[in-house]
Amino acid sequence: MRGLLRGTLYCALWYGSIVAGFLFIACPMLPLLFFSPPKFRKCGDLLLSCWELYSTALLKVFGVKIFVSGDHISPNESAILVMNHRTRVDWNFLWAAMYQACLPNVATHRLKFVLKDPIRHIPGPGWIMQMNGFLYITRRWEEDQSRLSRTLDYLVALDRRSQLLIFPEGTDLTKSSKEKSDKYALKHVLPQYSFTLHPKTTGFSYLVRHLQQASYLDAVYDLTIAYPDYIPQSELDLFKGKLPNEVHFHIKRIPSSDMPKHDLTLRRWLEEKWYNKEEVLKQFYQKKTFSTEVWPLTRLCPLQIAFGFWSILTGATALLLIISPLFQLWALIHSTFFVALSFFTTGFNQLEIGWYWHWKTHFLKRKCS
Repeated sequence: MRGLLRGTLYCALWYGSIVAGFLFIACPMLPLLFFSPPKFRKCGDLLLSCWELYSTALLKVFGVKIFVSGDHISPNESAILVMNHRTRVDWNFLWAAMYQACLPNVATHRLKFVLKDPIRHIPGPGWIMQMNGFLYITRRWEEDQSRLSRTLDYLVALDRRSQLLIFPEGTDLTKSSKEKSDKYALKHVLPQYSFTLHPKTTGFSYLVRHLQQASYLDAVYDLTIAYPDYIPQSELDLFKGKLPNEVHFHIKRIPSSDMPKHDLTLRRWLEEKWYNKEEVLKQFYQKKTFSTEVWPLTRLCPLQIAFGFWSILTGATALLLIISPLFQLWALIHSTFFVALSFFTTGFNQLEIGWYWHWKTHFLKRKCS
């Protein structure tokens, strides 16, 4: 019972903070998009970075220790991050790892995930991720290629040095996904893995080559996540209070100059990285650590401020949703708007991109003339 209460409180604060940020900050920011898409994108990235501090603070409050080793991540680089997808909730711990990994400390990273398309429909988190330029894929390559190309061209045009995270395995490691991976390995005469799944290489290769051709790729970061004690497989585990005591990350930076340039060699490069990752994870689960040299969690003051701010904002949102008809109407209007956007368009981020090119072609040129 105690674990359930702990998990319910954690999930309520986590989810409530997203809803609060959506209704109090993100929605009032929408008109800015019509006047200046670049400023809207900067404000959106800043909002997500501020919220990530709260996610990091929550883990600390609830006793989850994040250990990070290897290379630091520069938030000023345009980079692609590849990571194994051990569980459905890996991303929940990744934000805390990014907080510890990024240098210089004064900069904020602009991490964006490549995710399955259905995730954008989730009320609250899905809407915020749409507004923050996350990339959604459908597993139909012609459609996915178009979305990826439009999004990458948009980031290059804005000169937004972003970090794009892709899970090459395509799904988390479960009994059924491992069986499919083993069948793939048997069919293609590849080794069977115990700690990872065989990666899908098409999307990764396209991302790298597109940014290379635009001279906009500074580095690729190879991230490995592992759980030495308890492995929370899904959101239900978090709700039940089954949080891990420790989550470990190891980071390896590969400069763009060291990356292959061609499709086939990029695919082989990723497959070799996953073979090495399997060996690294095998060693980890024997030693329960990647390295003895881990980075301590510093900069506690921003986490304390974020915890206070977002907790108060979450409480205020819950109260207003109960007692204020005006705020209830505000929430209903914007929720209805994003439900319609999610189901009748390809997503807010794709509309934002289309509006940017229209704005740049017509309004910006008219202003300059």
